[in-house]
Amino acid sequence: MSLTTTNTPATVETPFTTGALSSDADFWAKYIASRPTPSEEFFRVIQDYHSSHGDSTTALAHDVGTGPGNIAERLLRYYDHVVGSDVNKRALVAAPSLIPQDKVQRMTFVHSPAENLLAGGVVPADVGAGKTDLVVVSECMPLLDAPKALDAFHGLLRVGGTLAIYFYGRPIFTSGQDPAHLDSLYDRIATKICSFLLPFKGTPGFPFHKRGAEALVSCLDNIPLPSGAWADVVRYKWNTNVTLLFNSKAGFDFDFEPVDRREDGEVTKEIRDRTWWQDEWDADRVKSYLDSVYPSYIEKAGDRYVEIEQGIEELREAMGGGKVKVSFPVALILATKK
Repeated sequence: MSLTTTNTPATVETPFTTGALSSDADFWAKYIASRPTPSEEFFRVIQDYHSSHGDSTTALAHDVGTGPGNIAERLLRYYDHVVGSDVNKRALVAAPSLIPQDKVQRMTFVHSPAENLLAGGVVPADVGAGKTDLVVVSECMPLLDAPKALDAFHGLLRVGGTLAIYFYGRPIFTSGQDPAHLDSLYDRIATKICSFLLPFKGTPGFPFHKRGAEALVSCLDNIPLPSGAWADVVRYKWNTNVTLLFNSKAGFDFDFEPVDRREDGEVTKEIRDRTWWQDEWDADRVKSYLDSVYPSYIEKAGDRYVEIEQGIEELREAMGGGKVKVSFPVALILATKK
């Protein structure tokens, strides 16, 4: 689930992506292992919506921002064929080596920014415009030019098809002697890592940083689904009393606030469930998660990297040297193409 960006020069650093652009299959295997695993219940929420709105055909799905294809692979349980698209060519090259070959035969991989997916010849015609039953936008919407991307998703879908946009944030500690203290230690480490990446403001990548931060602090409510194009909009929010931001606002060098572009008639379902996507992590798993979220930070930290090592050891001690339960804030937008 790598975050997809528009077609920008290689020198433009963008959140969560730049350090991963030169990555190999080993990086992406570690990426998959370090990230939370969406529960099957989550995919059933999407499928229940799809089967009860519009046209419930399940021939073709498209996973936007597919990265190494791990979410696209999960969709094969529900769809005959799945397209995975991403701006990161290295991730797409790695994907077939990380997915069983019998499943790869039911997949198509497309190298393209999300906003360009309707450009001529980018997506093969037989799995392209007007042919798609479900478009899933996996962990990448905050960096996209929303109007252009939504136009592309609308064009890929057939009438009655489903759009599913989702994003998950930082881990929430739910067990151990003092979960709130663990949350605080995590935030201190993540915010320090973010500070190593400064400056954001005034750099070519700043528009992406600002766009992403606004979307995450807004729990994706800043993403408009115009009623002229979309029907039956439902916005799920699990545990979003904890921000989708991976670190606190103190790690940024610019200000941003929540923006709400929801329209009348949309349904919002807020759910607090600390077992949602539940897993058990130790301090090393937290560290590998942070490495995947901020793929270029170690080089930028230089001698200050020791501060992160010290923070992880402090977290390890507070976790009792073992594993504790974690959950996640997750936002999901569902809509039907008119």
